[in-house]
Amino acid sequence: MSAEKAALALWAKSGDPFHPLLAHMLDTAAVAQAVLFREPFRTLALYAEDWGLSVEEAVAWVALLVGLHDLGKASPVFQAAWEEGARRVQAAGLPLKEGLEWVAHGVFTELLLKRLLKEKGLPERAANDLAAALGAHHGFLASPEEKKAARRQLKQEDPLWWEVRSWLLEELFQKLGARLPELEGGEARPEAVLRVMALASFADWVASDPGFFPYGRDPLAPDYYGEAQDLAAEALERLGWRPFHLPERRDFQELFPFPPNPLQATLPQVLGSPKEPVLVLVEAPMGMGKTEAALFAHHLLQQSLYHRGLYVGLPTQATANGLFPRVQAFLEQILEKPEVQLQHGTALLNPRYAELLERANPAQVWDEGEEGGAVASAWFSARKRAMLAPNGVGTLDQALLGVLRVKHHFIRLWGLMNRVVVLDEVHAYDVYTSGLLLSLLRWLKALGSSAIVMTATLPPSRRRELLSAWAGGEVTQDLGAYPRVVVVEGEAVRCASLSPAREVELALERVPVGVEEVAKALKEALPGALGAIVNTVDRAQALYQALGKGEALTLEGLARRLGGVSGGKAWEEVLGTLPERGGEVVGKVLDDGTLVFLLHARFPAEERALREGVIVALFGKEGPRPERAILVATQVAEQSLDLDFDLLYTDLAPVDLVFQRAGRLHRHGRSRPEKHAFPRLLLGVPEGLDFGEPLYWDAVYEDFVLLATWRALEGRLSFRLPQDLEPLLEAVYEEAVHLGEGVPKEDPGEFPADLLERARKSLESLKKRRAKEAETARALSLRDPARLLAYWDEGALVAQERLEDDEEKAETQRLLTRLGDPSVAVVPLFRVGEGLFLDREGRRRAPLKGEVSREEAEALFRRAVRLSRYPIPQTLLGQDPPSPWKRSGLLWGLRPLEVGSVFALKKSAFQVDLDPELGVVYKEV
Repeated sequence: MSAEKAALALWAKSGDPFHPLLAHMLDTAAVAQAVLFREPFRTLALYAEDWGLSVEEAVAWVALLVGLHDLGKASPVFQAAWEEGARRVQAAGLPLKEGLEWVAHGVFTELLLKRLLKEKGLPERAANDLAAALGAHHGFLASPEEKKAARRQLKQEDPLWWEVRSWLLEELFQKLGARLPELEGGEARPEAVLRVMALASFADWVASDPGFFPYGRDPLAPDYYGEAQDLAAEALERLGWRPFHLPERRDFQELFPFPPNPLQATLPQVLGSPKEPVLVLVEAPMGMGKTEAALFAHHLLQQSLYHRGLYVGLPTQATANGLFPRVQAFLEQILEKPEVQLQHGTALLNPRYAELLERANPAQVWDEGEEGGAVASAWFSARKRAMLAPNGVGTLDQALLGVLRVKHHFIRLWGLMNRVVVLDEVHAYDVYTSGLLLSLLRWLKALGSSAIVMTATLPPSRRRELLSAWAGGEVTQDLGAYPRVVVVEGEAVRCASLSPAREVELALERVPVGVEEVAKALKEALPGALGAIVNTVDRAQALYQALGKGEALTLEGLARRLGGVSGGKAWEEVLGTLPERGGEVVGKVLDDGTLVFLLHARFPAEERALREGVIVALFGKEGPRPERAILVATQVAEQSLDLDFDLLYTDLAPVDLVFQRAGRLHRHGRSRPEKHAFPRLLLGVPEGLDFGEPLYWDAVYEDFVLLATWRALEGRLSFRLPQDLEPLLEAVYEEAVHLGEGVPKEDPGEFPADLLERARKSLESLKKRRAKEAETARALSLRDPARLLAYWDEGALVAQERLEDDEEKAETQRLLTRLGDPSVAVVPLFRVGEGLFLDREGRRRAPLKGEVSREEAEALFRRAVRLSRYPIPQTLLGQDPPSPWKRSGLLWGLRPLEVGSVFALKKSAFQVDLDPELGVVYKEV
C-alpha cells in the first residue's frame, strides 16, 4: 500500500462528505498566506526578519508551518475517533488498534514535528520550539503527562504511519514552494515562534468553517491550492479582515476642531521621526488633552513605522465606553470605513457599537463538533474581536491576558503586534496588575509595537519601572519637571516639560462621612449639577436613599422634564444616542424637582449601560444640563468619563484617586450657579480615622495609603492643579521609604505620635502583601519573552492548572488580571408561578433548557451582573450552568441566580434582591 494513497484516506473533519487531512492543511496554509499579504509591509518585514528570508520566502515558510498544525491527526488515536473514517483508513492499509488511550491531536503534532522537521534539516532547538508552538493551536502547550501518553502510542505504530506523515510534509513543501530558513545559532527567536503559534490558531479557526471552506474537495485537484487561496481571501473579506492602507498624513488641526495645546504641540516634537518602536510616557494633569495627544501620536507613529492599527486600553468598561466615540470619530477622519471594535465583557450593550456591528454585519466563525467550537466563535464575536481587528478600544485587562498563562494568550499578543497600544490611567493599578503591565511592555517592544502610557499621577518608583522595562536597563537621567513627556527609543531617552493648559485652585472642605450629613451638604449646595463619589456600592445605595424619597424617573419622564432645557445638544438628539430601554428606571425626582441618579457596578449590564449614557449626557461637556441634579457614584465615575460637576463630594481615598475625582470638578468652561463660581471639593474623613466597619474602606484601599493621604491633606484649605499634584503624590507614596528607614522625631513630616505605630504596622502589612502580589505577577506572567515556552513547564502557583481566559472557577479566576475576591457573572431571574423569568412581570421566560437562539443569548447577556459578595461566587461557581448556556460562546461563563435567594454565613445570612432603583441589594435575614 502506497504512502500517498494511505495519506489521502486520512480525515480531518468528519461528515458526509468528510474533509481530507491534506485538504484542511492546505486550506489553513492558504488562510495564513491571505492574512499575511493583507498586513502592512512592516509586519511582513518582521516575519522575514524572523527567519532570515525574503518576504515571499518567509510567507511561504510560515504558511507551511501553519498548515502542519494538524499533522497530529495523522495518528491512530485520532483516526479511530470516527467510525466511518476509521474504516476508510484501515481499508487504505493503515492499521488501527482497539482500546487506544485518548490523547489530543495537538500533542501528537508536537512530537511528530520535532522529528520530521529535524529530519528535514531544521536545527534541533528551532524544530523543538516550533513543534511545541504548533501543537498548542487549541490554546495550551502539551503537558509532560500528555506527551508521555502520546509516546506510548507512537511506539506501537506500524511503520507506514511515519511514511504517511513524511509524504504529507513533502506535499506541503511542494505545494507552497517553501524552503528551510538558515537560522543563526540554530534558534528561532521567541517573537518569531509566537507569531507562528498565533497565526496557526487563527487560520485553523477560519479554515475549519465549512461555510468558508466546503468539505469534500479533492486536495490533489490540479489547482486545489489556488482555489483555497481564493476561498481564504473571500473568507477574510466576509470576516471584515481587510488589507492595510496607510492613511494620508494630516496635521493636528485637520483632525481636531481646535489648535494644539502645549502638550499636543510638544509631544510630536519629542517624538520626532522614530526609526524603531517607542515608548511614550505622558504625565499630565486632568484636562490637558492627553487623549487627543495620544491619538495624534498614533497617527505620526503609523506614518513613520507603518503600525497596523491602534488599541486603547482603559481601566474599566465605563471608561472604555466613554472613550469609544472619540476614538471612532478620530479614525473616521483618517481612514475610509475604519473597523474599530469595543473590547470588554459588555461591549454589545453600547448602542453606538451595537449599531456599528449591525451595519458591518461581519461573518462569524462557528466550528461545531470540533474542539473549542464555542471558543472560536467567541473570538470572532464582539467579546474578543478587538484583539484581532486593527483598531480597538477596551479594557487593559484584555491586553494583560496576553502575558498570563491562559488559553490562547499568544493570540492576544499577536493581535497587538505592530500596533500602537495606548494605556490610559496607569496610576490606577495595584502592584500585581502593574507587574503584568511591565511584562506587557516587554512583549509589545519584542513584537514591534509602540506603546503610549498616559497618567495624571504616577509615583517616581513606578515611573522608573515603566521606562526601564522598555529601555532594557535602568533609566537614571533627569526627566524634567511635571507635567512632562518622555520618549524611549532603543536606549535613547528624550523628554520635555510642559506648560499646563490651565491652572486651577480647588477649595478643600471637610464634612462628616455619615450618609445623612453628606446628603444634607449636597442638598444645601443646590442648585447645580453636583456629584458624590464614594468608596463602596453599599454606601452609594445608602447615600442615594438618604437624599430623600422621590418619584421613580424613567427615560421618558426624564425627556419630558428636560424638553425645555436649553444649552448644548437638544434632548431629542441625546435621547437618540441612548440604549432603547423604554420604561426602565434611571433615577428619581425629589419633591423640589431635584434629579437624583445612582451609578455603580451592581446593576445588570443593560441597566448600567443606560444609566451611564444618561449620566454622560446630563453631566458631560454638552447636552441639556439640569439646574438641580445630583449623581451618586462609586469608582466607576472617577476616571475617563467626561463628567463635569459644579461641586463634588468624595470619600477619603488614595491621593492619586482624590486627584482623579477632583478632575471631574469644573472640568469645562461654562456658566455655573453663583454659589459655584469657584470649585469646591468636599472631603469626607471618618472620625478617628476608622476605615473599618461600617465603612469597609480598609477592604477597598490599603490602610497605610489612606493614612498617608489624610496626613498629606490634613490642614490644607485648598490645593492647586497641577502644581501640588506631584509633591502630594510623592508625600504619600514615597512615605513608605521614610517610615521604613525611621524618620527622626523632629522631622515635621513624621506621622503624629498617636498614629505612628499604626502607620508602621499597616506599612509592614502593606509591604508583605505587595511583595506577595509582585511574586504572583512574576510567577503567572510571561515576563521574559525569551522564556515563552519554558513558563508552561514551571508550574509555579497554578501547578498543572490550565486557566481559561474567561475562567469561572473560583480558585483560579482571581489569578487572571487583578488579584481580589472571586466573582461570578450572574443573570438575575424572577420566579413567577412555576417558572423563572427575566422580568418581574413574567413576560420573558428564561431559556434554561433546549436550544438558545442568538436573540435569547443576547437578552440573557444583557441582564448579567458580576457579584463578589461571599459566598455567592463560591456557591454558584461550584454549580454547572444550564446545558444550553454551556454551548454558547456568549453565555458559557454565566450562572442563573433567582432573585430572593438566601446565602448563609457562619452567624448570619443575607438575601439577594434586585431593586429597580438601587440595583442588586444584599439584605440581612
